[in-house]
Amino acid sequence: MTDEIEPQAPSDDDASIPDAVVEEQSRLSIVWLIPIIAALAGAWLAYTSYTDRGPAVTIEFATAEGLEAGKTKVKYKDVEVGEVEEILLSRDLSHVIVHARLVKGAERYMTENTRFWVVRAQVSAGRVSGLGTLFSGAYIGIDPSTEGKRQRKFMGLRRAPVVTSDVPGTIFSLRASSLGSIDVGAPVYYRWFEVGQVLSAELDESGKHVTLQVFIEGPHDKRVRQNSVFWNASGVDVVLSAEGLEVDTVSLTSALIGGVAFDSPINLDPGGDVQPGTVFELYPNRRATTRPKLTVSRRFLLYFNQSVGGLVPGAPVEFRGIRIGDVLDVRLIAHPETGEIRIPVLIEVQPERIAISGQTVTNDAKEIQATWDRLVARGMRAQLKSGNLLTGQLAVGFDLFPDAPVASIDWEGDVPELPTIPSPIEELKAGLAQFMKKLDRLPVEEIGTGLNETLAQLRALSHSLNTEVAPSLTTAVTALDQTLVSANALISPNSEAGAELRRLIRDLADAARSVRLLADHLEQHPEDLLRGKETD
Repeated sequence: MTDEIEPQAPSDDDASIPDAVVEEQSRLSIVWLIPIIAALAGAWLAYTSYTDRGPAVTIEFATAEGLEAGKTKVKYKDVEVGEVEEILLSRDLSHVIVHARLVKGAERYMTENTRFWVVRAQVSAGRVSGLGTLFSGAYIGIDPSTEGKRQRKFMGLRRAPVVTSDVPGTIFSLRASSLGSIDVGAPVYYRWFEVGQVLSAELDESGKHVTLQVFIEGPHDKRVRQNSVFWNASGVDVVLSAEGLEVDTVSLTSALIGGVAFDSPINLDPGGDVQPGTVFELYPNRRATTRPKLTVSRRFLLYFNQSVGGLVPGAPVEFRGIRIGDVLDVRLIAHPETGEIRIPVLIEVQPERIAISGQTVTNDAKEIQATWDRLVARGMRAQLKSGNLLTGQLAVGFDLFPDAPVASIDWEGDVPELPTIPSPIEELKAGLAQFMKKLDRLPVEEIGTGLNETLAQLRALSHSLNTEVAPSLTTAVTALDQTLVSANALISPNSEAGAELRRLIRDLADAARSVRLLADHLEQHPEDLLRGKETD
């Protein structure tokens, strides 16, 4: 059984406690304003952060070496203008795709002419760049441009550009047969002063020529005129001439890494202004710029029956010392059936270098062919000659040989064939060979036997002379000596016979004088021969 508590009546002490009054409050409390304000502030910050961020760009690189998402920066002139957000591989795994976010305001510079590249420490064309990345890490460089169409996807450059768009100047194109030692970034000189750099070099579609892009800084780009000439200033140009040894080089840098130089010809008008992108010919050296520019060339084949050691492609082809072309190729061809060996030498000559007296130089193929036919008919032949005594290099020389056998040019093949003759040294060798053959045909043994017999007879005769003839000759010489002594004593001035001889000579002289007087008298008085001498 539970005890129940009965309510007690209020006492006098409880009468002083007031009664609680319950009132209904508003549902919206001021406490809720704090999270609302915080949410609005966050939304505003998110909005401003979204609106203040720069454009997102996509860059494709061959490799992501040195790049790291969230850390690698995008810089322009060493100022951070963006950051790499994400790095992905392409679907075919051939390259990497880099997503980067740039600063606000960079939108106007994202055009088709804008370039991106990865800056790393590297050495090229004698220049050292990107050393700071050894400590801070690689970064992406940007060359912004406001020209061209807007875009957000770019192909990254394989290497840093030599010249950025903010450098004033002009780009020109050069066309050469070979690149030589010129590399991208090599210097460009004007009168041995560096005024630019080589931007790029690539083969043309035919593969026969190389096209170079060079950048000339302002205001030196105005020095390039219509008649300006460019040449390869790489290495050291050494020329041994009649005036001595000439050495031409621009600088030690060009000798090591190559370079290009340009100038205006002294004997020509520089010409007017040129437009950007104008194509100039790149000569192999400075001497080549002074040679006449010829537009016509003709190839010929030469066959030599002698050693062509020392004849190499590029050797000169001369006519009486005047260069008219170059050697293009030297080969060895053996006939599979007959075993005959021939050495064809392919040359290229400039017919314009040979001017016929009284005729205008022409490029007509028929007239050129007729001219060469006339020269060959007059005895023009090709032969090998010494080009350099120090190196042993040979050259091809043309000259007129009126006594040469009759020959003509074979125009039937793809390449015409010119007649040749042996060189003087080869003719001497051939003469010596013929002499040795004739000498081999002589009966040397019989001649030797006859000579031995003749020598034996001579030795016998010498012995006979010494034993038999020599004593008789000694006796005869002694008798002759005695006779001479007697004759000397007879005609001596102090001898009696000598005095008598002198008197006889005087008497003969007197007699001769009398006869001469008689002859003179008879010549004047011939009648005395009839009358005789008159008597008193």
